[in-house]
Amino acid sequence: MIHRGRRPSGWRRVVPGCVLVTVAGMLAACGSGATAATPPPVTYVPAVGGSVSIGIDEAPTGCNPNTATGNTLADHLVLSAVLPSAFVVNNLGSSEYNPALIVQAELQSTKPQTVVYSINPKAVWSDGVPITATDFIYTWQHQRSVPIGVTGGDADVASTAGYQDIASVRGSNHGRTVTVVFSTAYADWHGLFDDLLPAHVLDRVGWSPACSTVDPHIDLSGGPYEISSVRAGTVTLVKNPKWWGQAPKLARIVFKVASGPQQLAEWLYKGVVDMVDPTYFDPDFLAQVSSMRTVTSEVNISTTFLELEFATTGPVTGNSLVRDGVAYAINRQELVDRVVGWADTNIAPSSSHLFSQQQNAYPNTPVSVPGNTATTTTTTQPTSPVITADNFPIGSDTIEETKDLSVAGYVRNPSGEWVDVTGRPLTLRLVVDAGDGWAADTGELLAQQLDQAGFHVTVTSEPTADAAGLDLSEGKADLALIPLHTSPYTSATSAWYTPLQDLPGATGAQDWSGYLSTQVETLFSQAASELDPVTAEPLYDQVDQLLWADMVALPLFAEPSTLAWSDDITGVASDPYAPGLFSTLLNWARLVSEPANYSGTPTIPGS
Repeated sequence: MIHRGRRPSGWRRVVPGCVLVTVAGMLAACGSGATAATPPPVTYVPAVGGSVSIGIDEAPTGCNPNTATGNTLADHLVLSAVLPSAFVVNNLGSSEYNPALIVQAELQSTKPQTVVYSINPKAVWSDGVPITATDFIYTWQHQRSVPIGVTGGDADVASTAGYQDIASVRGSNHGRTVTVVFSTAYADWHGLFDDLLPAHVLDRVGWSPACSTVDPHIDLSGGPYEISSVRAGTVTLVKNPKWWGQAPKLARIVFKVASGPQQLAEWLYKGVVDMVDPTYFDPDFLAQVSSMRTVTSEVNISTTFLELEFATTGPVTGNSLVRDGVAYAINRQELVDRVVGWADTNIAPSSSHLFSQQQNAYPNTPVSVPGNTATTTTTTQPTSPVITADNFPIGSDTIEETKDLSVAGYVRNPSGEWVDVTGRPLTLRLVVDAGDGWAADTGELLAQQLDQAGFHVTVTSEPTADAAGLDLSEGKADLALIPLHTSPYTSATSAWYTPLQDLPGATGAQDWSGYLSTQVETLFSQAASELDPVTAEPLYDQVDQLLWADMVALPLFAEPSTLAWSDDITGVASDPYAPGLFSTLLNWARLVSEPANYSGTPTIPGS
């Protein structure tokens, strides 16, 4: 959804020379005399040089996005222009090899699976050292699965998916050819060797350096830009002088960290920044940016979705009937309408535990509206049918809620509260990832729904999804509102619902619910090893069906995303595939008025 608006009242643009206010006032404004000549039309063209300032609402935390601590949206965004990746995700959600880094990536064999990468012979780090197989080997050695405490291993990794399936990585052709042999087939091999790091530097300073300041001998670049400076709330990138690929037009990119959407809107209006890319926004923000005359804004459905996860081994929600009852008490359509529906009316209650609504693989599953929402207090009810995405309602269903909770041993007291046989209230401890604005907005409304349905709810918050997840896995909460970031690499979702990668909080594992299912683990493993995506698709469908049946988590809705930028910047394309802002970066440029009788590309002075 694209918005082109007008500047808010009070905005004025000063035009050099005479100011033409109205047709009747032209002569007076331009002086007396004969009819004023019509000024020639101004043509604006892309220039080389200049800078673009981007307002964001999350500060980067490190310089290695492959670590668990550095695996944040802000880190990936800033460093995607600095660190090279074998494959990148385009704005259509498909992976494609990065020709600046590799000139070919070939699946040479399937038994065993063997992938050969041919590194671009021009590819070098910003200190002039060639990018070689050594850098691929270093990445594999530090991201493969090694138990915590074992010498040579690193628990601080964003994900071990795929790397743990590799048997060997070796170089040839002076390190410009990389041969990767897998011990177990891995379908999503395109997602490996992302954000490569210089092995010759990290071998010396460690896998996760402190990054407290910019050190040109450590913070090397293998992309079009390099980090120039990092100050409180500001990160500046400048052109990498050793860059061998398509030359970027912009000389600098400056990130400024704001306190939230209102400050971002104010900065854009005042010209403090040229673009804003918030992780969260509200109606006021959208109204302000869409009314700015020379600003283009877009709203999209992102590839992040919000989910309510249950503690499947907890004292209360360890009972699947209680989980079902809680889920039936939730009106997901109301959550959509009140939390995100104003931003994009196409957002609907989620029908998948693995995909966001924006993705091509998202199931086209019709969701059901409950046929009867009247409350019943019957204590003996027939067993409810197995829950699926097809039959689970988008609104609340108090009949099904009552069936499940009654069989679980709970009854309603005269006040309408659910209590056990001793009269003790059915208490739910909800933890919310307050670092995600959509989760924060949903938490209060969700608690109200559950309270009205007869549950006693306590709400706490944590600053990050991992912290909220740990509360769930450590028994401090029964429910957790957590955003899940999807990608074209579906096998990565196994980290959400299985211990295949490790225990929660280690090596990128996120099975906060404690859910254990041999069948689900087997299906995930089979799907991940199917090199034919057509064969893998029904396996992932079976996983999703089991997750619905066991009500491990209740998917709520896809989160909206927005991007707004000044009209004097060209080449920008919003990209919902996080952190895809820079998918068209090399085409970004400032627009300037074309000089008279000039051919070529104008250059902005001082760049």
